[in-house]
Amino acid sequence: MDLIYLHGFSSSPGGNKGRFTRQWAETRGIAFHAPDLNLPTFKTLTVTAQVEAVEALVRSLPEPPVLVGSSLGGFIATAVAHRGNPLKAMILLAPAIHFASRRLSNPAWAAYRERGDMEVFHHGEGKPMRLGPDLLRDLPNWRGDDAWRIPVPTVILHGRADDAVPLAESEAYAARNPEATLHALEDDHGLLALPSLALLRAKLEAACTL
Repeated sequence: MDLIYLHGFSSSPGGNKGRFTRQWAETRGIAFHAPDLNLPTFKTLTVTAQVEAVEALVRSLPEPPVLVGSSLGGFIATAVAHRGNPLKAMILLAPAIHFASRRLSNPAWAAYRERGDMEVFHHGEGKPMRLGPDLLRDLPNWRGDDAWRIPVPTVILHGRADDAVPLAESEAYAARNPEATLHALEDDHGLLALPSLALLRAKLEAACTL
């Protein structure tokens, strides 16, 4: 049994939810993988590089793994599933559904779209870092995910007070994918409230014993 954790944008495998998931897996003797998705580097980041790295990892494993994806990592998980890679189950934590479409239209990213460069606080590094134009050029390849139909058992945890990814995105995903179950929680994008972590623990148990 293998468990893969996919971190979010401007983050790292060592974030709070990554550490929580790693500890849960290691105490149960479950093989745990948490690739660094700042690929090729954060400055030259692309969704394509992230998806291809996760695909290579999935295909190297002896059996289909469980994917846990947080925010952008949740979108990457759905992309990997959409492309037909064998997965046992997915747990999506405030997944950044429509990541490409929102970044190509969100007013907050207007300056980035105009200049092709922006400064972002990188939570994994603990400092501001530059994001170059590679992501912007790659994003059009990942539009249209509202047409994806993914037959993988999926649990979604999403906070009602999430101000980074609208809860409505997960609601729409669950509505068009019958294999997905959504839990709307009294939490924010971090999903670090004790009830949220307790539910994550329960869903990890369930997914890894399917």
